[in-house]
Amino acid sequence: MKNLLNISDINQNDFEKILQFAEDLDSKTEQTLTNKNIGLIFEKNSTRTRLSFQVGINQLNGNFIDVRFEELNLNRFESYEDTFEVMSCYLDYLVFRTTDHKKLELAYKYFKKPIINALSDLSHPCQAISDIYTLKEKFGTIDNLNIVWMGDMNNVLFSLLEIIGFTKNTKIDVFTDRKIYLQNKDNFNKNNHINFHFEINENIISKANCIMTDVFTSMNDKEDKEKILSKFQVNDKIMSMTNEKSVFMHCLPAKIGSEVTEDVIKGKKSIVLTQAKNRLVAQKGILKWLST
Repeated sequence: MKNLLNISDINQNDFEKILQFAEDLDSKTEQTLTNKNIGLIFEKNSTRTRLSFQVGINQLNGNFIDVRFEELNLNRFESYEDTFEVMSCYLDYLVFRTTDHKKLELAYKYFKKPIINALSDLSHPCQAISDIYTLKEKFGTIDNLNIVWMGDMNNVLFSLLEIIGFTKNTKIDVFTDRKIYLQNKDNFNKNNHINFHFEINENIISKANCIMTDVFTSMNDKEDKEKILSKFQVNDKIMSMTNEKSVFMHCLPAKIGSEVTEDVIKGKKSIVLTQAKNRLVAQKGILKWLST
């Protein structure tokens, strides 16, 4: 049975199929999910992920059911086992966005049918797949690219680093605070294509195909990281170091003036709206892969 809790749940062949299905389904509809009922549980706020799954399911002729986490009997006394075993009596797939990856693993244990991680505190595979799809669309390949990540070591970065193993000679240079690196380094993949830096390096940035960032302080964070990450803000100074073909990406929502300045996110190198549009394309690719 197929699942997508983390990128590590799939192999290279699966990943390539998802990208190909996404490309084939861009701006198209088909009957892939006919008579399929997909439950959407969003414990955390969502704009792009929720809408892209709802529209994507509609375009594949499926039915989505919004399941309000706060209205489940989990908030009273019912167990995860009973809750998700019952859901598996009604639903064909489950899309689950949660504050705690352990909840996702409990759902996986008891649901007995395919589950998609729509974001957890650990990983965000749907976002990472969409971002890599966007880079392929822009540069014609996912191989031999140089990606620069600026800021926090968060769930999106975790999933991006898991994807790197499916590419040839694509590198990610992560610019972050040393303390954040030391707190998180044991949770992140390590290979020759991933490097961490604690000071701005103009030479590395000048070779980047893409400068990528995300909010410095995520929804689950107990510590405000804006101050210690401020030197990694993507602003005009950083973008002036890049080459003429480089692009800027941000998965959104953005906190303007924190991790990125307004002139960058709305500038000529920004492809954030294309990136957001491709969430729909990627979700359809993931859904078709699950159904085949």
